[in-house]
Amino acid sequence: MRILFVGNGEEYSAAILKRENDGPFSLFFCPSLSDALERGNSDAIVIPALRFLTYPPLTRTVPLIASGPAELAEPCFEAGCSDFIREPWTGDELQARIAGHTCGKFAFSHEGLRISGHTLSGPTADIVLSDAAYSILTLLSANLGQPVPRLAIASLIGVRAGDSRSIDMRIARLRKALRSAGAGGMADRLRGTQGAYQLSS
Repeated sequence: MRILFVGNGEEYSAAILKRENDGPFSLFFCPSLSDALERGNSDAIVIPALRFLTYPPLTRTVPLIASGPAELAEPCFEAGCSDFIREPWTGDELQARIAGHTCGKFAFSHEGLRISGHTLSGPTADIVLSDAAYSILTLLSANLGQPVPRLAIASLIGVRAGDSRSIDMRIARLRKALRSAGAGGMADRLRGTQGAYQLSS
């Protein structure tokens, strides 16, 4: 499990209750929430509540867990966090919270594809999708046959609305992942239209 903590080592040490029986996870520090969302390679983001409340609302699919005293839970939920964990917490408690948010599954019956967590399972391979690829695929599949504006995709994956190159690169990586999993037909049906992308049925 890969966790990004928005803050520094001192803030992390103040938040976690040290216990020897905590399960393992890979922890990485990130200086800001926007940097954490841009990386797109974590199972969850943990951020001190007071830091979280200073950011404007940001769209993301990766679980974002605010951490702090109980009195900050309500404002954090109103500001859009996925979950709230009271300090001090243990590594095991954090992992359990994250697991509750990352067990989503959906299927493409006509392609023989299935997603569990961020793993795309197809006829030829199992491919681990990045957060951005997973987010784009779920958005396009939820709007099957309908054009999805680039602006919506940019907002979902946390890039600037005018950054067409970044969006196109992520779409290209998603197509490659679909082909690698054995869904070349779906990759071909993922097409760009004027100012939008569309996954045709």
